[in-house]
Amino acid sequence: MHTVSSAVLDDPETLTMIVPSEVAFRHEVVPLVLEGETIVLGALDPENIAKADRLSSILARSVRLEQINRKILSQHQALLYQSDRARSRKSFAVAAAPAAASDDEDFVDSMLQEFPSDDELRPSLIQTHPPRPSALARHQYGDRSPSGITAQSDASGGSTGMFTFVVEEGQRVLMRRSNGTMDVVVGPKRVWRGRNQFRAMVHHVAHPGDYLIVRFRDGRQEHLPGPAEVWFDPRSHESVEVREALQIAAKEAVVVYSQKEGTANVQRRIEYGPALFMPRPGEWLHTFSWHASKGGSEGVVKIPNGLVFQKLWLMPDQMYHDVSDVRTSDDAVLRIRLMIFFELIDIDRMLDATHDPIGDFVNAASSDVVDFTGRHDFESFKRNTERLNELDTYRQLTGRAAQCGYRINKVVYRGYGAAERLQQMHDQAIEARTRLQLDRATEQQAQDLENFKLDSQLARAGKRRTEQAAEVSHELELDAQRLDAALKAEDARRAALREAARLDADQTRAALALDDAHRRDHLASLRDLGVDLTAFLTQSRADRVIELRSPLGGHGATHVHLDSSASSPSRSLGESS
Repeated sequence: MHTVSSAVLDDPETLTMIVPSEVAFRHEVVPLVLEGETIVLGALDPENIAKADRLSSILARSVRLEQINRKILSQHQALLYQSDRARSRKSFAVAAAPAAASDDEDFVDSMLQEFPSDDELRPSLIQTHPPRPSALARHQYGDRSPSGITAQSDASGGSTGMFTFVVEEGQRVLMRRSNGTMDVVVGPKRVWRGRNQFRAMVHHVAHPGDYLIVRFRDGRQEHLPGPAEVWFDPRSHESVEVREALQIAAKEAVVVYSQKEGTANVQRRIEYGPALFMPRPGEWLHTFSWHASKGGSEGVVKIPNGLVFQKLWLMPDQMYHDVSDVRTSDDAVLRIRLMIFFELIDIDRMLDATHDPIGDFVNAASSDVVDFTGRHDFESFKRNTERLNELDTYRQLTGRAAQCGYRINKVVYRGYGAAERLQQMHDQAIEARTRLQLDRATEQQAQDLENFKLDSQLARAGKRRTEQAAEVSHELELDAQRLDAALKAEDARRAALREAARLDADQTRAALALDDAHRRDHLASLRDLGVDLTAFLTQSRADRVIELRSPLGGHGATHVHLDSSASSPSRSLGESS
């Protein structure tokens, strides 16, 4: 923890310039030390994330809160802002008695003694500084405050005369009598001063987008949404605080816990955006503390409690994740780089199943990668890296995400890294392999050129053979056609000769038949005249006479066959019965 002395030694002027007094008193913080672009502030409630975010927005730099007690807070504020406080106190007393200040300086000292000291006035001064307008009010009204929405008060809330006290319009003061009773005086009004003491009442204003937390001395608590105002009355109020309503955008949600008054039952509900959320008394928001990366060069290294927030994001999201020191089956040590795309679909299931889904995703994805890598050697792993882009490879991741109310949309494999020695060996192997591939490519190109030449020669030879074959085929086809034409001509000639011979034969036969018919007719006429035809025909010119007689009593005819083809006539005799 930083001490007061350490903060004073760390350039108090710079600290007061970064953190003005009104910011320090209003938010009950004090600057301790400046660490680069981060300002370390001491606070009574360092776990208040909303206060840290609000201070970071006001101071326009990163803010870290550290625990200090109220005594150190008061001492530190007095030490850093004593010059501002001295000027405020002196101007307060002079403004209370402007006429008497020129005549009697002792009167001023008496007035300073009559009003509370710094220690007594500190709670009032802490509440005196006006609340910073919310972003919604600044957008609606600009830098100036709208009339009637807020009113500022000085230390006394009025002016002090010789015997009277005047409460200005729009101010309220708490008048304390000598017997200890108090009354509220609402301006504009002039009251008898006497021995009464007057203290300005702090005006707390909540603009649209803000709300007031009013805590009463009897233990009650009220939350008043803006626009609203409350004058702090120490008789009934324990404290009044202005806070900004939580802005919940679309696709965002917060988890709210509430406890019914007088019971121990705590209920949980979910508020979805877009909305301006103002908790009711007895309600608080669930604060999530998940694994997250450090950022910068170690943006993929997840650390516990690296992400502390209250608003859940319901839109699809993604994260980088590197799985280090993964061994293959041949003991090669690798680092696998992944990008995981996920989406929250069931908040209730997530709240019931896990307190850190990112940590569960990291562990499940690491387990899946270790299982996948352990089943492959280094060369096999390089051949199967495309499977690291498939959801089927991440069974534990998808299963755990479903149990936590999330859905894993996609896992992208971003490559791998190896140990320095293995990477060096791998680089050398890659270099040698690349050189061999270049040599092989060069030789392949030379061989391809030779193959191209040979293929061209073979193609030309084939073309020549094809042309020669086509020529021979053409010659053979012409010869066949010529031969066919000659055969057809010869067939036609022979057919013509045969036809002529047939016609000649027919004509000869017709002539012979006609001559034979004439002779038969002549012989028939001679026979009819009684001429012996045998004698007439032979006319003693026969060389040999053969007489054929039928048997006695024979009834069959006698037949004679002549063979004219023999050189000498031969006769065959036969008889048929």
